[in-house]
Amino acid sequence: MRDLRHEQASAYPDLAEWLDFLDIEGKADRTLYSYSREVALLLREYPRTPFADFTSEQINAALRFKPQRSRYITRSVWNSWFEWGLGQDKLDRSPMRKVAKPPQPKQRPSNIYNDAEVAALQALPSPDGALCTLMFASGLRKSECRNLRRSDIDLGRKRLTVVMGKGGKDRIVPLPDEAVLAIADLDLMERLNPTDYLWHLQPGGRGVVTRDKPVSDTTFDRWWSGDGGREGRRGRLGVCAKAGVRRLNIHQTRHTYGHRLRERGVSLELRKVLMGHENIKTTDHYYGTVTVEDAAAALAEVW
Repeated sequence: MRDLRHEQASAYPDLAEWLDFLDIEGKADRTLYSYSREVALLLREYPRTPFADFTSEQINAALRFKPQRSRYITRSVWNSWFEWGLGQDKLDRSPMRKVAKPPQPKQRPSNIYNDAEVAALQALPSPDGALCTLMFASGLRKSECRNLRRSDIDLGRKRLTVVMGKGGKDRIVPLPDEAVLAIADLDLMERLNPTDYLWHLQPGGRGVVTRDKPVSDTTFDRWWSGDGGREGRRGRLGVCAKAGVRRLNIHQTRHTYGHRLRERGVSLELRKVLMGHENIKTTDHYYGTVTVEDAAAALAEVW
């Protein structure tokens, strides 16, 4: 922080005391620095105002200097400072009660897999390619993949039943043709029985495959990311390395599915159902973003 004018402000000793308090609580140095920068803006604007004399009018005015997208963060930090002041009996009331509450902006799209990476993962030999196809075509969570049995999939009706998904609820997911073909290929190559789990185990690392119980979280992560990223006696490549794509978090396959639904024109209401969200606000928050490309495509249809 190059501009240190805030250190001459009347309220600076209270800021320094607050930061010491947070340091004792175990806050990281990076967090303390960020908090100090946010409060410094307020102190530079009103250097002669004591900590106990700040007004909501002053804070609202200072908040306008922040970019709209980050105002909610700044307000949260300032509110924490004044709440600490109340707890330390330095204030009789918090000026934040009448300060405007900027909305938290929608998150930018997560770092998701592009079409080329999806194609590379789906093109892997059985069973990996078929399993990746299923993930990108259904948006299943990791726990839902781990607990998926062959009997949960109805190829004739093109349906997949998630048993005891998030929140302990069942849901039905329609499957596109590419997922149906992938499971049919898995049936042929792996000779699956109805009670088999789709993700298999190899006890002791041997070549014997068992599907009588779900894989663990660790085993699933190892299937995705590998053991140290290299071949060897004790190492094994994950599917990302095999396909030559970025190793993103497994959950990004679900995010990829959600964004692909939006890009293909699926309505927000249908996306809520397909993603298994309880509240449509969750769907809108993560997958409701409209891009310039979306607007251009819509304009091309009507202009």
